[in-house]
Amino acid sequence: MKKLEIAARDQTPFVILDKENSIFEIRGYSYPDEALEFYTEIIDWFKEYIKNPNAETNLILDLIYVNSTSIKFINEILKKLDELIVAEKNAAAEWYFMADDEDMQQLGSVLKDFHKVPVTISVKKVNRENGKQKMF
Repeated sequence: MKKLEIAARDQTPFVILDKENSIFEIRGYSYPDEALEFYTEIIDWFKEYIKNPNAETNLILDLIYVNSTSIKFINEILKKLDELIVAEKNAAAEWYFMADDEDMQQLGSVLKDFHKVPVTISVKKVNRENGKQKMF
């Protein structure tokens, strides 16, 4: 299965979906003008992936900000992981938020309550390099 890697832009997150190396990550800001266009490729990747998943799937969602349209698509991605759980496969998601961001913490909790896939909600550890905060 082909690896999907999308560079972060001003309004879209960094995405890497790499079955071969078991790396499944979505990180950054998500408020694209064309959310359907942006997320369709990601959701299609997961549709294909769940046909023959790895022994374990752990999706990292490290989002700084998401708009309501992006939440709809993040929800669709989590539904694909729910399908793995229903099929008795090992799947989980990790939701990271900044310590002072109650809205993102609450959003993670809401998503956790609506899905079968276990979602761990954790405060993001801030990485610093040369005195500056690194995003990833």
